[in-house]
Amino acid sequence: MKRILSLTLAFSLATMLSARSTDEAGTPYRGWKKGEMDIHHIYTGRGEANFYIFPDGTSMLIDTGDHLASVPMTDPKPDLSRRAGEWVSRYILRTNPYGNKVDYLMVSHFHDDHMGSVTLDAPTTENRTPNYKLIGIAEVGEHIQFKHFIDRGYPDYSYPVPISDAHIKNYRNFAEWHKQKYGAEQVPFEVGALNQIALQKRPKKYASLFSIRNLAANGEVWNGSGTTRYYDLNPKNTAGSGNENTKSIAFRIQYGPFSYFAGGDLSGSVLNAEGSPVNIEEKTGEACGEVDVCKCNHHAYKDAMHPGFLSHVHAQAYVIPVWDQFHTQEGIIKRMLQQEETTGTTLRNAHPTLVLSQYIVAPARQKFAAEEWMQKTCPHDGHIVIKVYDKGRKYKIYRLSAENEDMIIQKVYGPFQSKGHPGL
Repeated sequence: MKRILSLTLAFSLATMLSARSTDEAGTPYRGWKKGEMDIHHIYTGRGEANFYIFPDGTSMLIDTGDHLASVPMTDPKPDLSRRAGEWVSRYILRTNPYGNKVDYLMVSHFHDDHMGSVTLDAPTTENRTPNYKLIGIAEVGEHIQFKHFIDRGYPDYSYPVPISDAHIKNYRNFAEWHKQKYGAEQVPFEVGALNQIALQKRPKKYASLFSIRNLAANGEVWNGSGTTRYYDLNPKNTAGSGNENTKSIAFRIQYGPFSYFAGGDLSGSVLNAEGSPVNIEEKTGEACGEVDVCKCNHHAYKDAMHPGFLSHVHAQAYVIPVWDQFHTQEGIIKRMLQQEETTGTTLRNAHPTLVLSQYIVAPARQKFAAEEWMQKTCPHDGHIVIKVYDKGRKYKIYRLSAENEDMIIQKVYGPFQSKGHPGL
């Protein structure tokens, strides 16, 4: 009864928001409509979470982190009265056209700021086979039913090296129980595949417009005709556990002329046969090509958004998921903004490069207030939503307040024409 009431309230709120909303700052976000693609970068201040609604209503959640770091963290939003997994669940219930039914759950890689930390104080299930702690993704599963699970390690979690720790075990136990309970399917992410992540509701209607290309995972990168397994090139790459970030899942979404890249915490290098470093992020950018919007790799931290990667993706807008106060890196943001000077992006696409960080702490905003790069960075904190419409020809970017669950628009960027639009 409690679950039914929760869903009813969620649907009522979604209907109310849709009825009251416009595209103006200060009003509630109106939500998804058929034919649109919404990409929600959800801010909690405790980890990364991204929720996608494709043009036919197919939905996908990528990651839900919940952890407590030793570094200074950004402020939790709305607050700490609920854990991150529950805040994300409630966000999905407000926005998903199919309520508590989500088609895909993807884990980009196995770090607790993307899947949940078992070291946190959270309840453990009872009388389930197996039991697990309700944290991060597993907590989302208490409120949301998933149809498909995708990660980089299934089924044996042994490539490129065996992976096993308490956080991964907790996720695997949750996935196993969820499959037993709801009949979900679990598959490994297939590098190079086209439309492994497929439309589930009305695929024929959008078959000529929509696609998702799997670009990379486990240090394996699509090269246009096949894949290259970079971890296999040198035995030193597998002598230890390796950098988990290099193994992140990456993909490119195409909706008509609009394109979008996401790659988890993709960053770092491995060795080739001669012992020279190969930057996995750069190779993945080469496989991807130019896009309109790019979710920044590894929170745009100092080891990510490699110049080689940027030279290939040339994104018009960059979204930075944030939970660490030091995710605001002056040099990296400047590097992204410098595309205007080095590639002619502004002239080609008629609007400046946008950098949208989910959260920049007040001391940093004050310290760098006079700097040009800060003035060009979104002045608001909160959720970032990409809305693509008109068969992918146009898109807008919304900044939504995360102070509460009213989904109030703080600022609207656009409309913009997509790069692939024939008019450009």
